[in-house]
Amino acid sequence: MKYIKMQLEKMYVRFVIYIILFVGLSFVGYYVDINIQNSNFSSTLSFSKEFTETLAVMAVGAIITIITITFSSILVVMTLYSGQFSPRTLSDFLQRKVPVNVLAFFIGISAYTLLSLMFINRDVVDVYPLTTLMMMIFFALGLSIFAYYIQYVSKAVRVNVYMDELVKDSVKKIEAYKKNIDENERITLLKDIDFEIKDTTEFHSPVSGYFVDLNYDKLLAYLKEENAYVSVSIPFNEHIFEDDIIFEYKGKKKSFDFDSEKLKEFFVIGNEPQNHEEYLNKTQKLIEIAVRALSPGVNDPVTAMNCIDQLGFILMKLSDGFDSLVYKDDEDEPRLKLRTISFEDLLYDHFSQIYLYGYKDLKVLASMIKALARISSDSDHMMKDAIWNFFLYIMKDTDFDKLHPYDKKLLNTEIKDLAHKANKLDAYKKWMKKDNE
Repeated sequence: MKYIKMQLEKMYVRFVIYIILFVGLSFVGYYVDINIQNSNFSSTLSFSKEFTETLAVMAVGAIITIITITFSSILVVMTLYSGQFSPRTLSDFLQRKVPVNVLAFFIGISAYTLLSLMFINRDVVDVYPLTTLMMMIFFALGLSIFAYYIQYVSKAVRVNVYMDELVKDSVKKIEAYKKNIDENERITLLKDIDFEIKDTTEFHSPVSGYFVDLNYDKLLAYLKEENAYVSVSIPFNEHIFEDDIIFEYKGKKKSFDFDSEKLKEFFVIGNEPQNHEEYLNKTQKLIEIAVRALSPGVNDPVTAMNCIDQLGFILMKLSDGFDSLVYKDDEDEPRLKLRTISFEDLLYDHFSQIYLYGYKDLKVLASMIKALARISSDSDHMMKDAIWNFFLYIMKDTDFDKLHPYDKKLLNTEIKDLAHKANKLDAYKKWMKKDNE
C-alpha cells in the first residue's frame, strides 16, 4: 500500500492516469454513438460530423494554448520561488496536487479530442451526440479550471500564504509525530527511560545518500533474536557519506555482527529526503526566507520577523516532545535508540543565521527574543536553561546600557517576558546588573 501511494505521488503517473481515463472515455463515447443512431437521444442531440470536427479542431487549438500558458506559469512560479524564497522551495510547488492535476487534465482532454477526431474521420455514422456532448462539457470545465488555476497561481506566489502553508504542514507533522509516540507502547522518549549502550561497535556507511527510513519491525525482531542493541547516530533525512558512522551496536552473542546486506535490509538510504517527519525541512525553508529577506539586496525585515514568529510557534509545538526515541521489542525490552540533536543545537540551527544578518536591527532582535519566550512557555526545565543560554548568545553583540531609552524599552519588554516564562527572573536581574556596570 505504501509503495502504491509513493508511485501515485510521482508526476508522470498522474499524467498516465489522466490520459488512460480520457482515452477510455473517447472509446466509450464513440461506441455508444454507433449504437444509438436511431434513438431519441440521438435525435435530440443530432450533432453533425462537420460540427463535431469543427468543435474538435477549435478545442485542440484552445487546449494547446491553455497548456502552454499553464506550463509557462509553472516556470514563472518556480523562478519566483527560487528568487524570492529559496531554491529548496521549488519542490513544494511541484509536489502540490493542483498544478500537476490541472496540467494532466488538459493533456487528457487533448488526448480525448484528438482520438475523437480520428474516430469521426472514419465516417462510420452521421451524428456523434455523446462524443460531442462530452467534448463540450470537458471544454467548458477546462475553461473553469483554468480560471481557478490563474487565481491559485496568483495566491501561491504570496510569501505570507506560502509561510502559512509551511507552518500548517509542520504543525500537522509534529502533531502526528507526538500522537504516534503517545499511542504506541513500544516507543518512548529517552528522558522517560534509562537506556544506555556501552562498549559498542561503530558501523560505517558503505554508501552515500540520505537516511530516509527504517524497517522498524524487521530490525527489532532481528535485534531480539540476536539479543542485540543499536543506537542510530544520525537523524532522519540527514545526508551521509561513505565511511560516516550510521549507528553503533552491541550484541551479547560473540558471533553477532552487521554487514552491508543487513544495512540494506533494515535501513533505507535514498537519493533525496522524504516527506515523512519533515518538519525540520519545513523550518529550514522558513530560515532561508528570513535570511534572504534580511540580505542587503532585499532588505525586507517585516518578512524576516514573520518567519521568526512562525519558527517560534513551530518549536513551541515541538518542545514537549523533542528528544531521542527508544523503541522496544514485543517483550518490552528497549532495543533501538534514534538520536536527535540537543535542544541548544536546535535553537542554534534555527536562529543563528538570522541573528548573524539581523542582530543590528533591534526589531528583528526583539522578535527573536519574543520567539524564545513563546518556546519557553511549553518547555521543561532543561529546555528553559538552553533557551536562556541562547538568549545570552544573541545579546552578546548588543551593548544594552548604551541603547536609546526607546530601544531599551523595546528589548526589555520582551526580555522580561522571556525571563518570566523561562523561570529566570534571578538570572535576568543579574544580567541587567552586570550589563549596567
